[in-house]
Amino acid sequence: MLRRPATPKRSRAVPPAGGTARPASLADVAALAGVSAGTVSRALSRPDMISEATRARVLDAVERLGYVTNGSARALAMRRTRTIGAIVPRFGTSSFPTMIQALETTLAAHGHTLLLSAPEHREAREPAILRALLERGVDAVALLGAEQSAQTFALLAAHRLPFVLMWALDSADGDCIGFDERAGAAQVVDHLAELGHRSIGFIGGRTAENERARARFRGVVEALARRGMSLCEDALIETDYGFRQGFEAMQRLVQARAPVTAVVCGNDYLAAGALSALDGAGIEVPRELSIASFNDNEFAAYLHPPLTTVRLPIARIGEEAGRYLIARLRGEQAPVPAALPVQLIVRASTGVAPHPRARGS
Repeated sequence: MLRRPATPKRSRAVPPAGGTARPASLADVAALAGVSAGTVSRALSRPDMISEATRARVLDAVERLGYVTNGSARALAMRRTRTIGAIVPRFGTSSFPTMIQALETTLAAHGHTLLLSAPEHREAREPAILRALLERGVDAVALLGAEQSAQTFALLAAHRLPFVLMWALDSADGDCIGFDERAGAAQVVDHLAELGHRSIGFIGGRTAENERARARFRGVVEALARRGMSLCEDALIETDYGFRQGFEAMQRLVQARAPVTAVVCGNDYLAAGALSALDGAGIEVPRELSIASFNDNEFAAYLHPPLTTVRLPIARIGEEAGRYLIARLRGEQAPVPAALPVQLIVRASTGVAPHPRARGS
């Protein structure tokens, strides 16, 4: 006789003692996990203070009971919400998600939640955005860059709120977590100089509204000057960061027949678009033109040809910023790391410089 296959059993939450419909309490979790209520509280709010085995038992009990912490009551008792705010302008085609994921993971490991605001670049310095985070009771704030408005710093000071400036190297207004853009630019330019390149093009972000684009461009210009190399004005383009923008910028350079043997791009997204445009124009990289960039995004090694680029400590910025804010909130010493290291990753998109007229002959 045929039998209907058994239906797989589903995990169900264990109801509190007595079978009532009330929400599970801290005491219910403690009883099921076989620990004290204080241990449950620490496992949920200060997991680093509890052994991995005990924390696993508590989390299993939490899941089985469907327990949810009373955030409002806890915030009133502790005068903290265990929420960290962050203001990071528009993600788009950028490396910011990597940094934010690292920040969120670090905070979550210490029982904190990240509340993120991602406005347009032009709006990122508006005090109203920070004020909205403050109204939601954030305990600390992570900001992108050193160039913040005077009102922003005044608000933070008035509320005595710990904060950190990410992707920044130096500021008189607060502690920074970042790297030296000049060091990265110098590595790119030194590499191209050793390959015999002398006339360079540059496709980068809009320097008027982006301090990171401004610092990167300045670093390239200074490094070229030190090496006695030139930046070709006919091969200098500012644009938004993105694949399409890099593609269109390189099309313009190809049409202008600028006398350059290498082009440095402000990030890997621009470089990827530039490589596509060169492929479409039948210009061989790196035999006819070398391309170098910044960031070392995951896709950089899989472009055609693989991209020479500066590996930036993007995830580590988020991790270090999270550790810094946690230490500040605990009242502990919060040392700021020195400039995080950068490293040039040489791949097949750069080669020995051809004669500048090679493409026109």
